[in-house]
Amino acid sequence: MTDTESQPKKTTKIIARAMRDDVFREELLTNPKAAIQKEFGKELPAELELRVVEETPNVVYLVLPAKQTPTDELSEDELEAVAGGFTLADSSHRGEIRSCYPLDMWLDTVLK
Repeated sequence: MTDTESQPKKTTKIIARAMRDDVFREELLTNPKAAIQKEFGKELPAELELRVVEETPNVVYLVLPAKQTPTDELSEDELEAVAGGFTLADSSHRGEIRSCYPLDMWLDTVLK
């Protein structure tokens, strides 16, 4: 993975691998931080808590961005990260994965 890849591509690769690799998927669900650190060969910040949840046909998660205090302003990159999203369609997956992933911002800080 190169430093020039856009941020959503990093998370897309993690999700795509989890869709085709059951062992990686299980590790991602049970110990997400270790799985991602191993995948990229870099340590994630100690203060970062990472949770991975798996949707089912009847359970869908809506992830809200962290609430900002009135004195906080979002940078252009932060606004872009929460304003949009992306869709990953995988031929081995019956549905689509749709969301916005702030994990990419963390990965971008570690993978430089």
